[in-house]
Amino acid sequence: MKDRIAKERLNIILLVDASKSMSGKRIEQVDSAICDIKKYLVDLQSENTNVDFYMTIIPFSNNASFYNNKEMINIDQFKYDGIKTGGWSNLHFAYEKLGDILKKESKGGIMPDFGGAAPIILLLTDGHPTGKEYKEKLKMIENIPWFKAALRYGIAIELDDKLTTSVLRDFVGNNGDVIKCYDSSMLKNIIKIIVLTASKVKSTSANVSYNPKESQNKIVQQQIAEALSETEDWEW
Repeated sequence: MKDRIAKERLNIILLVDASKSMSGKRIEQVDSAICDIKKYLVDLQSENTNVDFYMTIIPFSNNASFYNNKEMINIDQFKYDGIKTGGWSNLHFAYEKLGDILKKESKGGIMPDFGGAAPIILLLTDGHPTGKEYKEKLKMIENIPWFKAALRYGIAIELDDKLTTSVLRDFVGNNGDVIKCYDSSMLKNIIKIIVLTASKVKSTSANVSYNPKESQNKIVQQQIAEALSETEDWEW
């Protein structure tokens, strides 16, 4: 009998602005989206022979930390009861945490030393970063191979200005897109479209592997763009 082929691990990482301005409807939409994502991915994981899904959430305000003090957790065991808001938007702390986990396992991170699926990373914010330290921190993580390979999306929540767009554009680079959510009531659907479309495409691929030069990201971006264009009729 042949040995069972080990599943790939697909890491989904959310950097969530938890500053005071996110209070109310904005963070409620984020919370609702995360709960729905969990339910969908639990089912998808049970049906899938290629991939196991792992979730990491990094809320950031006056500081940043891993949700429930877990750097990553399988979607089956992921428990979520919402994010508390307050304070300022210190994005550089979130970048520090992100850089730590995108290292290889042998160097203290969560990413495999060999092979593996490129992660999906979302950055959600409704305001300008506090201070300018985020620029230096971003330069540091840009040199990490797993960051270069990751599919990255930035979501600007009810904010349309050059600085915010520039911050998010620098974050996603050429491996994703910046989405402007003009109405927070649409935020839940936008998050779900990005995460679930990307997860489905990546998990059903015949070859889910780390290859920063020839990744699936362009295919995923196209499908996400098509889904986002139909948000009014989109349901999971």
